[in-house]
Amino acid sequence: MDGIIGEYREPTDAGPRVTLVFYPGAFPVKWNQCSVAAEFFAEYFADVGEGGLTEEAERRDFVGSVGYVLNELIENAVKFCAGGTVVIDAGVDAGEFVMVVSNQVCADAVDGLRVKFAELLDGDPAELLMQRVEENAANPDLTTSGLGFLTMLSDYKARLGWRFDPAPGNPDNALLKTAARLQVKSS
Repeated sequence: MDGIIGEYREPTDAGPRVTLVFYPGAFPVKWNQCSVAAEFFAEYFADVGEGGLTEEAERRDFVGSVGYVLNELIENAVKFCAGGTVVIDAGVDAGEFVMVVSNQVCADAVDGLRVKFAELLDGDPAELLMQRVEENAANPDLTTSGLGFLTMLSDYKARLGWRFDPAPGNPDNALLKTAARLQVKSS
């Protein structure tokens, strides 16, 4: 059940790092809370380091990129969570903003997810994005299009990776860790 797809990397303690844990079983997470959490991380990391991002355009780009990418990751984790916690771990390391969002998924879904993630990484992101937009227009009930991931790859140049591990204490689930890395312009 374990394994890695794509460019998976976790934040290290080499630079600033923040971890946030949602407990959906004890306190349901609403969609707007996903964007608030993403915005917090984006604003926080725009201001850390040696003076943070000082150029206004650079700061705006960073906050917008991190906000979008992290919001998509958190929304997916909350939407497809099969129990346990949703963990957001992010940091700046070696010129990259590294974020990992973890959640449990049904173990039966792992093989299908592996195929879908590999497909996202194998093709041209811009071409696949247009293809999926057309598929969604033809089938509005489609819920697993991958548009968010394709937008991250195409528009934000995110480097994505996924890691599957056994879920602690729950043999019916797998722990899915979704990683995204964005280049940070140095100030």
